[in-house]
Amino acid sequence: MFFRKKRKKKYRFERRLSMDADSALIDSKNLPGFDTDRLEGVIEKPLGRASFWGLFAAFILLIIFFTYRSYGYQIVKGDEYLKKSIANFSRSGILFAERGVVFDRNGRELIWNEKNPNEEFAKRKYIEADGFSHLLGFLSYPQKDKSGKFFSKEYVGKGGVEKYFNDILNGTLGKRKIEVNSAGKIIADNVVKEPLAGDNIHLSIDADLQEKMFSALKKYIKEKAFVGGAGAMMDVESGEILAMTSLPEYSSEVMTEAKDKEKIKKYLRDKANPFLNKVTYGEYTPGSIVKPFVAAAALKEKIIYPNKKVVTRGKLVIPNPYFPDKPSVFWDWKNHGTIDLNQAIAWSSNVYFYLLGGGYPPEHIKGLGIEKLERYFKNFGFGEKTGIEKFSEKTGLVPNPEWKKKAFRNARPWNIGNTYYTSIGQFGFQATPLQALVAVSAIANDGKILEPRVLKNSPPQIKREIDVDQKDLRAVRGAMRETVLSGTTQSLNFDFLKIASKSGTAQIKGRTRENSWLIAFFPYDKPKYALVFLAENGPKDTKQSVSVAAAEFFKDLYYSGVGERYGFPLENKDRKESGGYERQKEVVQPED
Repeated sequence: MFFRKKRKKKYRFERRLSMDADSALIDSKNLPGFDTDRLEGVIEKPLGRASFWGLFAAFILLIIFFTYRSYGYQIVKGDEYLKKSIANFSRSGILFAERGVVFDRNGRELIWNEKNPNEEFAKRKYIEADGFSHLLGFLSYPQKDKSGKFFSKEYVGKGGVEKYFNDILNGTLGKRKIEVNSAGKIIADNVVKEPLAGDNIHLSIDADLQEKMFSALKKYIKEKAFVGGAGAMMDVESGEILAMTSLPEYSSEVMTEAKDKEKIKKYLRDKANPFLNKVTYGEYTPGSIVKPFVAAAALKEKIIYPNKKVVTRGKLVIPNPYFPDKPSVFWDWKNHGTIDLNQAIAWSSNVYFYLLGGGYPPEHIKGLGIEKLERYFKNFGFGEKTGIEKFSEKTGLVPNPEWKKKAFRNARPWNIGNTYYTSIGQFGFQATPLQALVAVSAIANDGKILEPRVLKNSPPQIKREIDVDQKDLRAVRGAMRETVLSGTTQSLNFDFLKIASKSGTAQIKGRTRENSWLIAFFPYDKPKYALVFLAENGPKDTKQSVSVAAAEFFKDLYYSGVGERYGFPLENKDRKESGGYERQKEVVQPED
């Protein structure tokens, strides 16, 4: 302790000597009153060793801490934080392309886009009118996952035009680069690639025509308790489809938005199948609408000629060689007596067409036989796809012996009765309404089988020409005109438009239910358009055929003025249904 005090005193003494030497020349009178023992007036106070080592230890700890943290960020989690760093400051975004707009042939919007500032892509809107869902279809929007990232970046068509023309309507996605700061605020949003909008399309469909066709069919089907139906109209020279509707239908808006789950479930449970486009994809027993095509084949094969009289008697009795007392009887719906081709088609005689199809020796009519029947039916387009532009379709079925072997186990070989029923559109015969439309168009346009088109101004596509003489087709057209004048479709006998047609009733479900058909073309003198109507699965013995619905359709076109686009006259629009129409008796003479 003594030595420490002595050393301390010596240190203070030396320091005072040092300070006195430095200040030797200072005026002693002006010196401040510093207490030098307390180091007053001294500029710096030296740190002790404890302070130095404490500071040194703190620096070492900080270095160790930062080294540890750097190792964790850069080595252990380096890749993870690198990705986050990039994402935080530079992100790629999608610019959705606007989907093409769909117009009808007159420029009326059927499908368009509606932008919403809260949405990254435009929503699709559909015409607010009945009868368009199967034509237009629906789609699904781009989809995000739970993290908000798009895993589906395109509009995807699910039915109708939205599906079948999806590649045309869909555009090309654009790209943008987004820069954000550390707080997540966007500081720059640059377009790297502009989106390219999809192409607009103009359909061959007339929206006004379609609405009126659906309305007429819906009214008839509801009143007569049918399950559903279909209708279509086509230009017989270009193949353009002017109307194509199916019912019941669904809502394109509901299916696209996919929010009304209960309504969608109701669609799915509906036995009437509202998702089925019955024009292209429905297969139905055609019944008597096939008779004009059988007549054309029989005329070509010289089995009959238009003025030849045939005795029908209301039934055809075929002897049974094994059981003479049990002959096979093929009935007509009434006894038409002695008739020619015009009357046979006009009044839809079954016996007459049994004879043309299968023949009968006592009447000296050979008959076409099943092989020729099948060939001519297929030549008119039955049993094959029509080739309609883009749309999916069914093939249908023309019965033949090979089909019978496959369809029925342990079945007896093909017999004359099978041929008879095939001749009147029964016994497994299946056709789509579109096939019937193409076939009747061939009768109207002198034998050209067209591929139906749904885009406006599509070039006509002729698949082939029917091997039937022009005079024979004229004879069939005349018989179909007689059907309107004096036969089963007199409801279509207007003074403002000459129509030729053929109705048909096909028994189904064990002959307890029936399909009601109509095929037609107009104007009769110079055919330009063809029509098909179908009422599906209705009660048997309906007093009025679907031709009544067609009559309402034509009247609506006439009185509304829409018919002017299709050659209807301008005069007499003020007439009302109550007085009827001033029909002139027109006699159609069959050719020899």
